[in-house]
Amino acid sequence: MQARQDATLSAIIKRAELVVPDGAGITLLLKSRGENVRRCPGIELAQELLERSCQNQWRICLVGGTPWVLEKALHYWQGKLTHLQIVHAFDGYFDLAQEAVILQALTEVQPDLILVALGVPRQEMWIARHRDRCPHAIWMGVGGSFDIWAGVKKRAPRLLRDNNLEWLFRLYQEPWRWRRMLALPQFVWFVATDRGSKNSPKKPRK
Repeated sequence: MQARQDATLSAIIKRAELVVPDGAGITLLLKSRGENVRRCPGIELAQELLERSCQNQWRICLVGGTPWVLEKALHYWQGKLTHLQIVHAFDGYFDLAQEAVILQALTEVQPDLILVALGVPRQEMWIARHRDRCPHAIWMGVGGSFDIWAGVKKRAPRLLRDNNLEWLFRLYQEPWRWRRMLALPQFVWFVATDRGSKNSPKKPRK
């Protein structure tokens, strides 16, 4: 819904090599159009990539979160996957000078996986601007995943996730997000009036 109002964000999403149906709404929409899809929460995809990183000996860089959250998230993964190679970790509260240091480190190390948790749309914009510095890396925006890994926030119980109600649990945890949640009824109206069909996503190329 943000991309419908922001041409730059829309172009970035369209240029991405992989866009997954993270939310329940978009998953149900695609299914209603006959697409054989299942919901793919970004946090679960990121966790699988980290697990595969150990098998493939990938070097990882984390960018985002508060310093405290980043430290806790690092501690969580280093305890969970002892062979994880996290070569750099930078919090998301950087100015231009600190950003230059981050970009220089990425250029020198050339990590294989870069997880960026700067929130939407900042993370998408940041990745789009700088991904050419590490052209062979997997760059992924992971939203609030660092908060979950750090234990600051909790994921919805499995029952709610399986019934497409994870958004409701998030609103319960963060009631101040209610303004952002207004995008949900807007999306429903967008779909109900069939305006979404004009810009329906193309099937991925094989």
